[in-house]
Amino acid sequence: MNQSIDVVDLISTLLDNEKYKEALNVPNEERLADSFKDNCWDLIPIILGKIQDDTITIKPSLYGACEQLLTIVIDKSAPEEALLEFIEQIELAKNDAQFGLILPPLQDLLKKLSLKRGRSLEWCLNSISSYIENIPVPDHNLEGKERLLMDSDPNIRRIIRVYSLLPSFYRYFIEEISAADSKINTKEIITAFLISLLGKPLIYIDLDPEKNANSEARLICSHIVQDICAMEKNVLKFLVYLEICHRENNKKKNTKDDVDQEKSPYEHREKINMTTLSGLFYAVLSGHFEVPETALPQVYSLEYILHTAMLSVVHLLNFAEYSVIAKALALSEVILNRFPNQLSQEFLSSSVHFDMCKGLTNVAIYSSFEPLRKHAVALIGRHVNKFDYKGRCALVKYLLEISNHSGMIGYAITLYKSSINEAFQDPRLDDCFTGPLLSNMIKKICFLPHGAESDLVELADQIITSLNFLRYLTIKDTSNLTGIRECFSFIESNYLEQLRVGLNMSKAHYEVKLKDIEEGKSIPEEKLNISLNVGGNVLDNIPKENMKEIIYSALNAFHLIEGLIARLSECINISKVQALKMNCD
Repeated sequence: MNQSIDVVDLISTLLDNEKYKEALNVPNEERLADSFKDNCWDLIPIILGKIQDDTITIKPSLYGACEQLLTIVIDKSAPEEALLEFIEQIELAKNDAQFGLILPPLQDLLKKLSLKRGRSLEWCLNSISSYIENIPVPDHNLEGKERLLMDSDPNIRRIIRVYSLLPSFYRYFIEEISAADSKINTKEIITAFLISLLGKPLIYIDLDPEKNANSEARLICSHIVQDICAMEKNVLKFLVYLEICHRENNKKKNTKDDVDQEKSPYEHREKINMTTLSGLFYAVLSGHFEVPETALPQVYSLEYILHTAMLSVVHLLNFAEYSVIAKALALSEVILNRFPNQLSQEFLSSSVHFDMCKGLTNVAIYSSFEPLRKHAVALIGRHVNKFDYKGRCALVKYLLEISNHSGMIGYAITLYKSSINEAFQDPRLDDCFTGPLLSNMIKKICFLPHGAESDLVELADQIITSLNFLRYLTIKDTSNLTGIRECFSFIESNYLEQLRVGLNMSKAHYEVKLKDIEEGKSIPEEKLNISLNVGGNVLDNIPKENMKEIIYSALNAFHLIEGLIARLSECINISKVQALKMNCD
């Protein structure tokens, strides 16, 4: 008769009927003891299935009974079988309460497997990592003081809650390793896990010390960093892995990965990758967290540290989320501060400078967040000005080549103008601002993508800045040290003449549109069908008053450009006269 009793169903029914004492007594009943032991690991998913996120609040007795039953299960069952079941349940956990309930018995099982724990510990930590990575990342567009509200975001609250469960689980094994001072593989397994925690989802949370100095997320990140430093005395050793991951990302993998057994924990890319390592070096190098000095040994070349850390900046700049880009900009600022001034152009042999410049440019142009755009623009200027004149020219030239935004091209021209103005203060003008090098730069500055038919509204910032620069240089260089006079022919025929033709066409186009609007005053607005092409985009269904504002703004820009062309032409003519006089003398 006893053989027909299903212990799993019995305990499940008792828990459902709130008969918790009876459920806990089942393993002690002599007639059921063997059946309980034989079916221990089948009970694990049943017990965990009773738990919801609010169980501990609404039904604390049920939660306590499930805790005790899991403790009994690991006492009665074979550790290896129970461990595999717990690992599977982490991957199948339907809520964070179930996840949290699994961790203590899982830790107890690992303690029992001390002699053959390494692989088992790695499996457990892999499952925990998978669960954490599947937590949705925060989805908000908060800026300024609104960022103080981030800790109340439900997804962030969940991330903080889950992360807060982890230290009590893994720190036992850290302390055990510290006491034994051995088990290198176990140390690397735990360290790789800790580094993975700095990737998704934590990297999506705002950790800025100025805006969120006392946030729980910052405290969690700080503890993780401290634990990593406790495990690996030299955190900078991971710069090598950052380089490896960067190379792997930039080349096609034609060969299959090695068998897992042949890899060290630091070679598992699900844990040690560009995102997790970037999170690590943001935390370690940004100055936003306290890091033990002993974890940053002074045996590495500063150039090597900074250039390698820039790979993290480049990677993080590819994200669209506010908090990730903010981390990239914070790290970028620290890196630029550490570089000395007047860096040689030779440093640009490392392509990471151009990659970072491109990443910052993309943020400055395309980011949805104004503070980040402004910060990125400022960092571009600081980056360029860290170099000697030849280095600055190389970066400005690169900016002109990659930017498809009038404002950014205008900013690059301004940086070039500032550098050449600074160079005029030196006893001898640097060669990079003279002759063919200057001529080549001017050709890039005086570029109209479609000649006279280019959209002058779209290019207004770039054109105004270029005309101001040319006028400045023509007035400044009375001795023709740069060779600007040899460029006059190109400027006048290939740039100013095309601008004049383009201005005439554009003004005529906009004036016709304005006239259509003015003459259509008596026509109801819903029947007035006038479209306008601005910056390559056709604008229609716009209220008349708004349309008129757009047209007046464009016409004002045209008038300004016309005035600048006239003044530049006058300066060029004066310079030509001065040259003739000098030749005659």
